[in-house]
Amino acid sequence: MSCGKTLSARLKPAPIRALSSTGSNIAVQTAKEVHIGRLPPASLVYWLRLGFGVLAGVIYNLAGFGSLGVGLGTLSMITVGIGVYSVSVFLVKNLLGYGPEVLKGPNKHVTIGMGSYVIWMIFTTILLYTVLNPHPS
Repeated sequence: MSCGKTLSARLKPAPIRALSSTGSNIAVQTAKEVHIGRLPPASLVYWLRLGFGVLAGVIYNLAGFGSLGVGLGTLSMITVGIGVYSVSVFLVKNLLGYGPEVLKGPNKHVTIGMGSYVIWMIFTTILLYTVLNPHPS
């Protein structure tokens, strides 16, 4: 029967192409190149630092350091800021694994987002202190 020959000819498997062939458009990523969500590593570190700046302002106000006066309150804010920032550096370097080779520069895991961190920490601290401690005029 000629139907059997054509059926077996149609079921013949196609040749398999390897991932490394020149016509393949599939890229193999290493663990260091993986993006979390759609953000590249530098943007992720920036937004993470911004969030940690807000967190530092919240921690400062929830701990009640604003009632210590100007001198001790400022010293407490600097201490909380350095502590939370050091946690963010640890998170970026060790948990996410973003070192100098991923962020394209020495100490980028420390410096990316530093200015935004400080600005948002100060902004959040002032805003929450004003809302939580209203003084009559």
